[in-house]
Amino acid sequence: MAQDLSSMASIATELKYTPVDTIPAIASRIRNAFNTHKTKPIGFRLLQLRKLYWCIKDNEAAIVQACKQDLGKGVFETYLSEIDWCTNDIVFVTQNLEKWMRDEKAPDIPLANKLLNPRIRKDPLGAILIIGTYNFPVNLSLTPLVGAIAAGCTAVLKPSESAPTVAKVLQHIIETSVDASCYTVVQGAISETTALLEEKWDKIFYTGSANVAKIIAKKAAETLTPMTLELGGRNPAIVTKNANVKLAAKRLLWGKIMNAGYDVNVLTRKCCNIRADLV
Repeated sequence: MAQDLSSMASIATELKYTPVDTIPAIASRIRNAFNTHKTKPIGFRLLQLRKLYWCIKDNEAAIVQACKQDLGKGVFETYLSEIDWCTNDIVFVTQNLEKWMRDEKAPDIPLANKLLNPRIRKDPLGAILIIGTYNFPVNLSLTPLVGAIAAGCTAVLKPSESAPTVAKVLQHIIETSVDASCYTVVQGAISETTALLEEKWDKIFYTGSANVAKIIAKKAAETLTPMTLELGGRNPAIVTKNANVKLAAKRLLWGKIMNAGYDVNVLTRKCCNIRADLV
């Protein structure tokens, strides 16, 4: 059973950044761990996911307190958008991972090649860099990690320094649950992130602003590193003339103030078609 943070006293100290000069060695260790093929068997992946699940459950109180301290986030929203999102994701992945890992028949094969019986095999990419964000500091840090573990990859997580208490809780969860030779946390800000981007990764997952994403994309392009960029967007809401106006207004308001409005899916424009007699 993973250790839990029973009180905030154990994480009340200032967030310690990872020394920049140690980052190349950390990245090399994670790459070398992938090359051992240790993460490929389904048994290893499921074990890591289950350990991570129970460590999150053991540290629910610490996550709630950390989100409150860093973001002012309430208990309900923390469970809805952080804790339950991650644990439900792990449950869904563990229930389907064996099916996802199976080889598939290649579709639309020319008759001349059918005798070769080609298959599509799902092989892990390699070492993954995950750069988290502050508005959903648990969700958008751990769910990419869940995907990396399920895919048989190794990973480095760099939590957002703008949510330092949550970053310490995340480090505790990862260090006390999953295999330390394959998954680790690097704490820091611009200098540490820049040092991480100097290393060779097989995929980069970043959540944040478009301006920072351009910097990361430019750096990744130098080594043709694939990326997933989860950025902000424009989200309209259409209210038709036949809609229940009061119900629509209630739902739109809930979506607008969810997470104090710090949500990439938050409503940014409204398109209404309201009957004249309601105006």
